[in-house]
Amino acid sequence: MRDYSSISPSAKSLLLMKGLTNIPFIADAVELVWGDGTLNILDKNTRNEHFLKRLFHFEQRYKSIDNLLASVGGKNILEISSGFSFRGLHLAVNNPDVAYIDTDLPEVIETKKQLTEELVSGQKLTLKGTLLTLPMNALDEETFRQYVDKLPPGPVNIINEGLLVYLNSDEKKRLCQIIHRILTERGGYWINADIYIKKDIPVDNANDHFSAFLQAHNVEENKFDSFDQAEVFFKDCGFKVHKIADRLWNEMSSLKYVGLADVTGLIKQAAKIGKIRESWALVPV
Repeated sequence: MRDYSSISPSAKSLLLMKGLTNIPFIADAVELVWGDGTLNILDKNTRNEHFLKRLFHFEQRYKSIDNLLASVGGKNILEISSGFSFRGLHLAVNNPDVAYIDTDLPEVIETKKQLTEELVSGQKLTLKGTLLTLPMNALDEETFRQYVDKLPPGPVNIINEGLLVYLNSDEKKRLCQIIHRILTERGGYWINADIYIKKDIPVDNANDHFSAFLQAHNVEENKFDSFDQAEVFFKDCGFKVHKIADRLWNEMSSLKYVGLADVTGLIKQAAKIGKIRESWALVPV
């Protein structure tokens, strides 16, 4: 087994958390990194309401992308800043028509590639479709275009989750320009799970690596002021909203960790606060 000690604390936290969901290959990756029995130990955290809220949030964010991909169709997919998500592997194993390029920064994607190789060999998986795991800075248009050119002819779906909250306004605009030019030429959709808005709610003060990471990267400041402001921002960058992902409470595997009364309480609390995030399928106009 390889040594995965180089994985950043924030990435580890998110990978561990999602290991308690039915998101494909995540639990397997957790056991590759930390060993058998890790999830049984992690299960104790499900008694913590703060942990559960995060768990629901990240599972729903992941599945909102699947919801939009199913809605818009298309087999050419490039994922930006994919982290330790194995959506590309899952699709390539199950669909011979899929051509998927999985990207992130070099230090992340190298570890991701090793994990993917171990999952494939350890489970004796056969890829029916195409999967490439490649290093890329999303703001590097030359590399971005080189990778898009590796995909077969036809429309391209560009997807991301957990990226825009780390970009300031100028960086967001630059990313929009790159994606707009590519989709104008090739056709397709930008499936963006990062439509986060600022809310006047208690700040996440959990004493852990993930919270510290969010604070250090000015995540709250990088959110949109409102959904209306987000729509105007993308309109100014040449996009319109094609579809907003459905709410997916009935698909949340993590609901098994709470009782009916707790679920009702969480729903009521969410309704009181209002939406803090949406996933949009954007198209250039």
